[in-house]
Amino acid sequence: MVGLALLAGAGAVAQFGPWLLGWTADSQAALRLWVEVWPLAAAVTYVLVVTVGKVTPFPGGFLLMFSGGFLFGPGLGSVLSALGSAFSAVMIAALGRRLFQEPIHRRWGARLASVTPGVTANGFHFILAARLFPLVPAWAVNIVPVIFPIPLNRVLLATFLGLLPLSFVVATLGHQVSSIAAAGEFALSDVLTPQLLLALATLAALALLAPLLRARRARS
Repeated sequence: MVGLALLAGAGAVAQFGPWLLGWTADSQAALRLWVEVWPLAAAVTYVLVVTVGKVTPFPGGFLLMFSGGFLFGPGLGSVLSALGSAFSAVMIAALGRRLFQEPIHRRWGARLASVTPGVTANGFHFILAARLFPLVPAWAVNIVPVIFPIPLNRVLLATFLGLLPLSFVVATLGHQVSSIAAAGEFALSDVLTPQLLLALATLAALALLAPLLRARRARS
């Protein structure tokens, strides 16, 4: 229970900002000890923290990825962070459809009818490309499967794969510091160098290649 509370505290740091970073720095030894003694419980709890944290409107995605690298290392930390984000995207899509899909289609159904088949069929590639390129707002990507009936398993996989590269970069940064409090010294803009943005934009373009080729063949 103590470990659960401590890791939940790390999630709170990620969500509510630098004013809690001092508390987490004091507790970092206990956090790492808990991860070493109960790695499976720690991993599951961290994924839950990321899932719930990404559903909330509070910013903190960078700190969640950063703390994942600090606690679990760049490899596992990035996988767990991307997995929690993917679960969160599915939750938002499922809840959004339940609450808003009917009124959306009642009001804009006629306008959406012409693009729905294409977006639904290529939804995996669209979401993958958008997740790969970090300048696309996460909230905008989350809206797409609410409006269009993209299968949730595709939403899950596209989000997971799309967030892995950036998650790995940030988790590596978190693994290299001596304290989670060091996250306060960085911003996502510090990580998003022109070289990284170019690489991610290239991956995003490759993700769109399949639907573009399909559309070209359909027209020919």
